[in-house]
Amino acid sequence: MATIKNKLSGQIVILNTQNTFGRNQQNSITYIPDMDVSQSHAVIFWQNEDWYIQDYSRNGTLVNGEYVHHSTRKLTEHVTIQFGKGKLAQWQLIDVKEPSSYLRSLTSPETILELNSCHILPNGKDAEILIYFSKDKKWKAETASLTIEFEHGKSYHLNGEEWQFIDNEPLEDTIDNGNVVDSANFLFSLSEDEEHVGLKVVVDAIELDLGERVHHYLLLMLARKRLCDMNNEDIFNDHGWISIEDLVDQMSKELYKEIDAYYLNLQIHRFRKQLLGIQPYGSLFMDVIERRRGEIRFAHHFFQILKEEKNEGEILVVSSQL
Repeated sequence: MATIKNKLSGQIVILNTQNTFGRNQQNSITYIPDMDVSQSHAVIFWQNEDWYIQDYSRNGTLVNGEYVHHSTRKLTEHVTIQFGKGKLAQWQLIDVKEPSSYLRSLTSPETILELNSCHILPNGKDAEILIYFSKDKKWKAETASLTIEFEHGKSYHLNGEEWQFIDNEPLEDTIDNGNVVDSANFLFSLSEDEEHVGLKVVVDAIELDLGERVHHYLLLMLARKRLCDMNNEDIFNDHGWISIEDLVDQMSKELYKEIDAYYLNLQIHRFRKQLLGIQPYGSLFMDVIERRRGEIRFAHHFFQILKEEKNEGEILVVSSQL
């Protein structure tokens, strides 16, 4: 995250994608009380992978001593910006990193958790919180029993303290990894008794080996439901959906033990946690399990199920190198 520092007070401000500096306390993100500073003096903003300043003031702005008035200048690291004559109006750009969303501790406001990938937070004994960026470009937090979608400016109780979420995504510059996800195949390999379920994700010539895990069985059940719907020629957009109640009943029978919705959530939580450690693309598949009210499904379109090398069924990307 880019930050700007007041040269007199030492105050450090995290730059959002758009930041207004001026004398109007209601409209300005950063308030400067000096009388020679205009109400909305200037805006610092992120565009095309660079930071810029646009002056709107009566008296102009100095950028490294250069007078800027009703015009735009590209900013570089360590540049000094002076909005007025007083020393309190002098700021220095500390760095020029791209903006990112973050969590600010309300207990210790100087504590910032920058959200630039996926994160795991402790949440008491034997519990964890996964924080990840979903394919619909929303930051979400998940435990084994709960998933929440962060909203800008709202506070959340995480890891024993209150945090405020600041949405600061440079949407126009967001990298589109959709082609990576769309060209991937999920390959399930089962033992004869289905006690062992291996899983690989193949993206062109890159193979992400997730090994054998207990939670892969849940994905297998969901993939089979999607395959069944396809073979039955059900409506495409409805492929794979199954009620939580039915899935719990089916898995209880398959596993020869009683399970509940919490068990399902725990398996999903463990799967997403596993994805975080799979480089380079694991985090792109955090939404491969999709939910809606009372229902769940395997959301990826392309997969293959092999049981002792026998092909049980497949829907594959034609161009993928298997």
